[in-house]
Amino acid sequence: MIAAQIAELLTGVGIRRVYGLPGEDHMALIDAFEAAGLEYVTAFNESSAVIMAATDAQHTGLPGVVVLSLAPGVSNGVNGLLNTYLDQVPLILISGQHPAHRYPFVTRQGFDIEQLVTPMTKWRARAVPGTDIPGLVGRAVDEAMSGKPGPVYLEVPDDVATADPVAPTEAVAAAVEQLRARWGAAPGRRPAVPAEVADLRSRLETAERPVLVLAGRRRRVSPETATAFAEAWRLPVFTSSRQKGTVHPDSPYAAGTFLNGRLERHLFDRSDLVVLVDPDPFDFYNRAWCFDSEAVAFVEDTFTDWSNPIARRLVGDPEASLAALADNPAPASVWTAEDVQGYRDHLRATLLPPTETLSVSQAVDAALAVWPRDGYLIADAGFSKPLVAMLSTPSEPDLYYASNALSTMGYTVPTAVATRRAVGGRPVLGFLGDGSLLMRATELMVSTEAGGPLVYVVVMDRALTQIEVKQERRHLRPVGATLPELSAAKLGEAFGIEGIDAHTADDVRAAVGKGLGSDRPVLVGVHVDKQPARELFEVLRG
Repeated sequence: MIAAQIAELLTGVGIRRVYGLPGEDHMALIDAFEAAGLEYVTAFNESSAVIMAATDAQHTGLPGVVVLSLAPGVSNGVNGLLNTYLDQVPLILISGQHPAHRYPFVTRQGFDIEQLVTPMTKWRARAVPGTDIPGLVGRAVDEAMSGKPGPVYLEVPDDVATADPVAPTEAVAAAVEQLRARWGAAPGRRPAVPAEVADLRSRLETAERPVLVLAGRRRRVSPETATAFAEAWRLPVFTSSRQKGTVHPDSPYAAGTFLNGRLERHLFDRSDLVVLVDPDPFDFYNRAWCFDSEAVAFVEDTFTDWSNPIARRLVGDPEASLAALADNPAPASVWTAEDVQGYRDHLRATLLPPTETLSVSQAVDAALAVWPRDGYLIADAGFSKPLVAMLSTPSEPDLYYASNALSTMGYTVPTAVATRRAVGGRPVLGFLGDGSLLMRATELMVSTEAGGPLVYVVVMDRALTQIEVKQERRHLRPVGATLPELSAAKLGEAFGIEGIDAHTADDVRAAVGKGLGSDRPVLVGVHVDKQPARELFEVLRG
């Protein structure tokens, strides 16, 4: 059966989980997946299922797989698919379709799915009787993983899924071997390009206040090299949200997170050279840079951004180049470790001023205070997102997850569910607002099974606060941004997990600490005063 051959290829590559919602158009497929040992995880919303599969891909390094029903299933998953496409995460989206001989006459759920997903996928194909399935699945994996990674779409009608394959067993084994050879191991280290090293060295040898920014969707500099380079040349290092943890937070030159906001200007206004690795527009929140000094950037040959000026583009391998420079430094930098620590102290003092009531930033900081730095962190869209990015200090890469390019609401819950499945016993802490919780509350039930610690911290300010603040700043009426009062205790009981309502920073620390010691998910509803958000928005965004 073709469905069994598809399952054999996916498991052979190393894929272990498939996400989706069952539909009658793909029942044979998910039956074959189960028989092949693939864990099928049922979500309660198709967009959530896509986000879960994409999260799995970010943890495993292999394409995530999601199976959705034709027409309404795929159309409801578009938000998750667009998020995956913009964040360049490899994914294989599979759906069924009406049999070819009936399709021209179908009206109920008759829809051109390929046309719908074309703007959000790199490649699309349909399996028909006689299709070379090892070649089809092999190309799907290659397309999802190569170049700029992203989603691909496979349409597998049920009558095709249940048909006999034409490719022999030997072809499946050969395809698996080829895919494993290509995607089963990280590429070896490339040599440094002398021109890159010489160009950057000449600039660093005269720069008195250089700064390094590690950005981009993929990590192109190792933590060891980033730390050695920063300390050898005495320059503060900022990371984008996606690169958090690349420099250990205890390094004397680890400055923190770069969001292109007002706070970073405390250092950037004094800099005379900024070295960027993979600058990406989504790292800069679609705004002009917050610095005026000369910029030199390591980019890939696919780099097409012209929205910010770069004095010199170095198309090559930053890992090898920075490592070579770290081995033979001659810094002119006058920065000191005390300068960097002063910036970090300034950041915390600005974000956490004393207040009589519990603010959003204080709630976030209280939760992070008891969270282990080697645990996973997830930030939803909304007002708490930049605060989580600025105040958190993960100790290694790939511990921090957020919807970067799309910044879609409702991201945290499905991402936390998939992360908990993918990483075993490490604790997972997800931040979200009450608006995002209302979007995804049913998905809390997907995480009810026993597992590692999982805590959801919900900022309950009874509003879409970021929208409210922006309405006020433009002198518009406060329309549509008010939310109802919620109780985490009641919601937790309804969805089969533990719920705790917190009203003080001590309450937050106690509730998150309790979640750390539990194998049952904990929903912490933090009831905050939304008024300080006005001042915080000005501090962060201006």
